[in-house]
Amino acid sequence: MDPVNLFSEIDWTCFEDDVQVINKIYSKYFEDVVLLGKKLVCFWPLAEQMGEEWFELSSLCKSYSYDLEQYKSLSIVDFEYGFNQEILSSWKRFVYFIVESLLEDIQLNEQFDEIATLKSDQKTIILFKLFKEGKVSYSYAFDSFFFESDSDKGEKSEMNLPCQESFTSFNEMLDKLIKENDLSQFESRFVDGSLEKAFFSVLSKEFKTKNLIETWIKTYSIN
Repeated sequence: MDPVNLFSEIDWTCFEDDVQVINKIYSKYFEDVVLLGKKLVCFWPLAEQMGEEWFELSSLCKSYSYDLEQYKSLSIVDFEYGFNQEILSSWKRFVYFIVESLLEDIQLNEQFDEIATLKSDQKTIILFKLFKEGKVSYSYAFDSFFFESDSDKGEKSEMNLPCQESFTSFNEMLDKLIKENDLSQFESRFVDGSLEKAFFSVLSKEFKTKNLIETWIKTYSIN
């Protein structure tokens, strides 16, 4: 991630004023860094690597148990790398913002264990286990787009995970979902097979069918 190549795609310099800009940029890196665990390599002014901003960035990473790696390039010798000081300062704030957001979402993602994905023509629902303070609960998310927002606050919107409620049991969560969605119209892909039978048992009772296999065939994506 460097200021020139990124600017050729989108004007990152207005990230503090336009939430859509930061959302578009952030979505480029979210899957690779948060979900796939890839490294993010960023341009940083070498001459200012021991400055206050570098110390703040390094401290941020350490607070999440990460360390910064340095890859020094001597191919650019201009003290300001062709940028004025205002642009360099803006870029350092931008990098801090992106790294902080990624670290927050990495931490958040580690608390989730995906159970299943339910898909219909209109929407996708992702079912999760959540682990917090040694306790297990259940929740779900609507996978419309992680960073859609009508906010004009100039900051990254909240990730669309999870729903506002968490549930003490899997069946309790399904009861809530069934009240708001016709789950018979969804195809399912289970990651946690131990809860698959419970899912179809709830569906068979809700839609008052005695033939669980028939319901399974109509909704189960793998069959």
